Amino acid sequence: MILNSSLPKVLESTAVVRFQDCDPFGHLNNARYVDYFMNARTDQLQAHYDFNIFAVGQEIGSNWVVSKTEIVFLLPALLMETVRIQTRLILATSRKLVIEGIMFDEGGQQIKAVAWVEFTFVSLANGRPASHTEELMQLFTAVQVHDIYGTTTFDERVNQLRQAQRQKRREKAQAANAYA
Repeated sequence: MILNSSLPKVLESTAVVRFQDCDPFGHLNNARYVDYFMNARTDQLQAHYDFNIFAVGQEIGSNWVVSKTEIVFLLPALLMETVRIQTRLILATSRKLVIEGIMFDEGGQQIKAVAWVEFTFVSLANGRPASHTEELMQLFTAVQVHDIYGTTTFDERVNQLRQAQRQKRREKAQAANAYA
């Protein structure tokens, strides 16, 4: 596991929406969005931090389980569409983590979905809540994005993200008009 002060806080990757994950309309099935967020985060942790959650869990005898999920679907992700998925750690306590996931279109112009996923750290031996190790807390402190969780509700955060996207589109349109 890499641990230094220059670790990125917002991780990003892409995924292709697959046939088996879609409903008859060719939209990503609502239950599969969580899988896409979870798979993206797992891959991003490995790629950016050299952090394999499964290996770490086996080594220390504890791992994370999902204890709560909030998700909003804003636009459908479509069959064979490439989507961009950003994740960030927005809360870390001695026993819990909350990850924010945002799914965009490939160009990052439109938000498809937003999720907050809460994880509880549990002992693999007895299934009871466990405390993060000091090394894990150091990593979480280095990468946590503050001023999101606890300062705003999920719905307020979704509105903030949507407003920020609208502002970016307006600025892009104004810049294009200035050069026309």
